[in-house]
Amino acid sequence: MINTEMKPKQADALDQQWQLKSASEQDIAQATQFGKSLNVHPLLAHLLIQRGFHTLEDMKSFLNASLNDLPDPNLMLDCDKAARRLLDALDQQESIVIYGDYDVDGVTSSSLIWRYFKEAFDTELNVYIPQRLKEGYGLNKEAISLLAKKGAQLIITVDNGSSAFEEVKHAKNLGLDVVIVDHHTVSSPEPPAYAHLNPHRSNCTYPDKNLAAVGVAFMLLIHLRRLVRSDQRFSSAQQVDLSKLLDIVALGTVADVAQLQGVNRALVKSGLDTAKNNKKAGIVSLCETSKCKLEELSTYNIGYQLGPRLNAAGRIDDARCGFKLLISDQMHETRQLAAHVEHYNQERRAIQENIQREALEQAEQYAQDAVIIVQDPDWHHGVVGIVASRIVDRFHRPTIVLGGDDQHGEFRLKGSARSIPKLNLKVALDQCSHHLLTYGGHAAAAGMSLKPESLDAFRADLNRVINESSPKLRVLPPLIADAELNLQDVNAALLDQLAYLEPLGHGNPAPIFLTRGIQARSSTMSHGKHLKLHFNFPPNMPAEAIGWGMGNQVDLCRGLVDICYQAKWDSFRGVRKIVLMIKGIRTHDPSPIEQITSSLLSLESRP
Repeated sequence: MINTEMKPKQADALDQQWQLKSASEQDIAQATQFGKSLNVHPLLAHLLIQRGFHTLEDMKSFLNASLNDLPDPNLMLDCDKAARRLLDALDQQESIVIYGDYDVDGVTSSSLIWRYFKEAFDTELNVYIPQRLKEGYGLNKEAISLLAKKGAQLIITVDNGSSAFEEVKHAKNLGLDVVIVDHHTVSSPEPPAYAHLNPHRSNCTYPDKNLAAVGVAFMLLIHLRRLVRSDQRFSSAQQVDLSKLLDIVALGTVADVAQLQGVNRALVKSGLDTAKNNKKAGIVSLCETSKCKLEELSTYNIGYQLGPRLNAAGRIDDARCGFKLLISDQMHETRQLAAHVEHYNQERRAIQENIQREALEQAEQYAQDAVIIVQDPDWHHGVVGIVASRIVDRFHRPTIVLGGDDQHGEFRLKGSARSIPKLNLKVALDQCSHHLLTYGGHAAAAGMSLKPESLDAFRADLNRVINESSPKLRVLPPLIADAELNLQDVNAALLDQLAYLEPLGHGNPAPIFLTRGIQARSSTMSHGKHLKLHFNFPPNMPAEAIGWGMGNQVDLCRGLVDICYQAKWDSFRGVRKIVLMIKGIRTHDPSPIEQITSSLLSLESRP
């Protein structure tokens, strides 16, 4: 075990510091004025100000999130070059292959491009999605050689390729052109691709850098459709309504945890509407197996129900099952495919549960380290990323979970890493790369492989790097409330106002509210795992509050308590009720909370 100067305890909600975002009299006056101008409640305007929107135009742009305001796709470096190469390949009847990835972003990107070419040109492109367990992430030389042998002439990579210098060079040497459509970190030097679409390229002028790969692919299709309209070679092509493909874009964007601001917000907002109205067979079938209602589809459903199921196919076996699900329009076929996906998801859960139990036990040994690294050669590396996230949630330490891999002729440790806010994991790994065989990723997540004999030196070096670069990381980030409310003000009218913030997700989270001095009946659920508070309020006011994993805090509720929570509608057997999702609970403390300047926003004056 590495002993460091930082000695955090295991993350415990009872140790978490609470803070309340400032709300001065001037802030409240400004929010009130903006609320009147926008015809919304001042609390909503206040939340928008907190999120960095300080003018009426900025607020209107955010709330409306219109596709009409999308930047010109041609601002994406090489977009025009890529689109013209694709059209020339179609005209010359060249063999085009979509080279995807096994996660939801890769699968949706592949299905999006495939669907467009099928609808516009009645052409079914070949698709190659590598198997996670056998081939790993991204382009590989063996697959490229196989595709070349089968006659491929143009490869479109989606959700991969931006760091594949040697692989793209290999393709070029075999006479293949490569068009990269990606959003990951770009290597230096860049891959020698024919065209390379990635908003993170240093000289790319596309203004929104937060697109998922499926968003980059959608920008390419917008420009491609524009060129088709004026190209006489394709006068018989169908003019595809790209808005009807936005459900696929939304699915990939949310599942990849892209920031739901700017372009992504517009794409997802429209995509959710498309899903509800267009009712693609694959999405309908996926909703059926996930037991979520298509007409109520939200980012939550995608992030926690649909997305994990699609990801499970790639984690356990073959992501092409999910791809086929999204390109088929036949309900009998999509229901069978959705059943296969559900089977993979159940298998994934069982595997994950076993590994997670073992990994958490092992993590206890390294809870004092700057980074937790656990390993077992028998762990299935299709789920180690999820397990790493669970360990981060438990200990609030950057975490690496490694399994075994012997696919490359020699045994190696291979796994995934997850980070915490304010620690750039990719930068830390860059400084320890001499211990690794392969690695890649970004600030929040990464993948890597290394020889078993390198593990101890890698662990020591990475701990040193993180301690030197981030010596003052908190054990737990503070729990920050956006505003303090009286519980009686959390009603149907408030939730109607908060709905203007949707779609919610990364970069645009559901607001957290603080209410102090609550008296409620308490109980636990699921054999004591979860906490439930019961309120005696009239209809259209909170019925209950639920704290997942907080069953051990039931004794706190014998007296007055303070809670931080998110408010949402919940439906059961056709009855809607307001439920508070508890983010933090403590014994009532009437003393001021850190950073308060004005603690309570009045909800009595409505526009």
